[in-house]
Amino acid sequence: MYRACTLSVLDAGVNPEDEAAVTELVNHLDLDVRWPEPNDPRILLSAVDVTPNLRTAVIEQTVSLISRIEDVRHELVRRQRAIAGREPVVMAGRDIGTRVLVEARTKVFLDASTEIRARRRLGEEQVEGRDSTFETVLAATRRRDELDNTGHRAVKREQAAEGALVIDTDAIGIDEVVAQCAELYRRVNPGA
Repeated sequence: MYRACTLSVLDAGVNPEDEAAVTELVNHLDLDVRWPEPNDPRILLSAVDVTPNLRTAVIEQTVSLISRIEDVRHELVRRQRAIAGREPVVMAGRDIGTRVLVEARTKVFLDASTEIRARRRLGEEQVEGRDSTFETVLAATRRRDELDNTGHRAVKREQAAEGALVIDTDAIGIDEVVAQCAELYRRVNPGA
């Protein structure tokens, strides 16, 4: 959702550092999330699916400028809670368990070193056909961590939500991560 707001800011020609203008734009966005398939969330702006446009380098470089604006965060937290109230959902983000859905029964904090996260992101960019280098992706990852480390977002494992299962993903693949998350969910929600 923050990436969609960033896309809107850039498309509108609004300065990402003009907090009042960004907040005004975000407050009036027709923004929604839908799941045509359970594992395929789609981000809609004015009913147009913009999901494929959210992983560009310029979005990656700008999203933390948007997400650090407190009034934008307040608005998106409100919208994320509304989505969670509309239907069962798995939400991912750096403040879901600590701010958005503090009452969630199942909380997971996925931890990985900066280098591993950068390698994974580089792989995603290469699959998407972008000509990126490890050094640029690593620098962008470090920059985002620095910008997000405001005290409002869980960037480091010690900032994980109370009661969250912390999974170190450096040495395990996605299947093992999913298995651990599913096991935690079953433990917290017997009969599920």
